[in-house]
Amino acid sequence: MPMTRKKKPKREIDAAKHHAALAQADGGSQYEYDPTLAIEDCRKTGVRHMSGVFICHACQYKPNNNGRPHSWGSGKVCTELYLSKDNKTYRAVFNAQQCNQCNRYARFKVNEKKYVDKVLDTFELWTGRRAAYRSELHKSTGPHDSSRCYGCVKGICLE
Repeated sequence: MPMTRKKKPKREIDAAKHHAALAQADGGSQYEYDPTLAIEDCRKTGVRHMSGVFICHACQYKPNNNGRPHSWGSGKVCTELYLSKDNKTYRAVFNAQQCNQCNRYARFKVNEKKYVDKVLDTFELWTGRRAAYRSELHKSTGPHDSSRCYGCVKGICLE
């Protein structure tokens, strides 16, 4: 049986596979996901930070990792959000981070509950269903390595 190679992790990760969770949440069923939604077709676009875990499978072959992939959590994953002019379709794109051991972009596993909450909260703000507020709840637990963040490389990250 021939070995199949896994695809290289992408710098930009489309969030389409998380739409089912968003559609099941309160207020989420009104939105459809459109992976082709372009800026010119949008009412509003913006960037939010999401949280999750990056996993670098390339590093599992390094001697110091004992066959385990290198992973790290991040609460500052630069995520682009797009909402259509008719408020019915949206798109989200996660920007990857590079591994600090091998400099390759890693796979991303988003905290889906927080993703759904933040996306729906953002859309409520953008459509005028809630007023803006400043959250003081989130406290950073570590530095943001802008040289390894693809959102920073593109010049769109909030950090």
